[in-house]
Amino acid sequence: MSPTVRRLGFVALLITGLHQSSAADPPTPDVAPDSAHDPVALPTPWIDQGASPVRESVDGLPEAVSRGASPPAEGRGDHKLAAALTLGGLYAGFTTWTYFAWYRQHKPLSEFKWGGDGWLETRTYAGGADKFGHAWATMSLARAGTELLRQWGGYSRLTSALIGTGLAEALFLGVEVKDGFYYEFSFSDATGNTLGALFALALSLSPRLDELLDYRVQYWPSSAYRRQFSGGNVNIAEDYTGETFLLAFHLGGIHALRDQQWGTWARFVDVAAGFATRGYKPDPPAQAPDYDRRQDMYLGISLNAQGLFDWLLDGRSNVARKLTHGVFEVFNPPATFVPLLDRKRTPDGAVAHDGA
Repeated sequence: MSPTVRRLGFVALLITGLHQSSAADPPTPDVAPDSAHDPVALPTPWIDQGASPVRESVDGLPEAVSRGASPPAEGRGDHKLAAALTLGGLYAGFTTWTYFAWYRQHKPLSEFKWGGDGWLETRTYAGGADKFGHAWATMSLARAGTELLRQWGGYSRLTSALIGTGLAEALFLGVEVKDGFYYEFSFSDATGNTLGALFALALSLSPRLDELLDYRVQYWPSSAYRRQFSGGNVNIAEDYTGETFLLAFHLGGIHALRDQQWGTWARFVDVAAGFATRGYKPDPPAQAPDYDRRQDMYLGISLNAQGLFDWLLDGRSNVARKLTHGVFEVFNPPATFVPLLDRKRTPDGAVAHDGA
């Protein structure tokens, strides 16, 4: 069973609550600097679409600050205790919810079960889409926690990244361990979690890498899920038939292209590699044993909604820009990915069930 990825709603809610740091223009030479003003900060979006040229020291502070200047009191914020308590409360609440959602009414196994529900084989219960989902969920939660600590709490980039990523990895590993007592411990699920955490850490520590890459999910409810939803199935996270996972490369991250006279369009276009499964989950109708199942691997182009809304809302609505930037960091709007190359694989035998 793959309960770890049933946290899409929780992750999305946390992401939309991120706080965007404000920025100020450098003071003019004949004006005394304000103690709350960062003289070296330049206005940038969250991270993507324009990394700051200001050099940073290893602890994440601007180089001038690392040499002894006072850290800025505004722009990054300094709500360390509030941010830490908020993040801790969210994790505690979610951990409690997992007990009532997945374990309270399920009888424990007689002994711990080490599982193996496969990796990306076509005959696994979800065709491998669940592994991409585990990586996506862990990455998204790690990124959200990191930005909460860094932008609202005022922690350094390194500290925020280590804590935010470590908490996400620990939470999802803990859920996997508990699955071993109730369902089975899946090495492949745990590997997906760890890969997502490592990718989040790399993005958080490297603004240039984050300017170039995103890992997103594009979702539209499948017809199979819509039929089951009317019957009371609300497990939207396992509607893998409606999900496509995308690793996107931002053309806007190529400055020589973006900064050309007619290069603004590059902010809105990504080259993306995609993976999706169709017909695995939700479970097909019982009367259709030969239900069409397949894996799809894509290469194509996608709308970069994050870059689009950053550009549209620049100087207009900071709150809306914060919200759209965070959401479209990890979500792709429906029907905005266009496959140019598509390779399909179908199972060559019976497909495993989601054996809880």
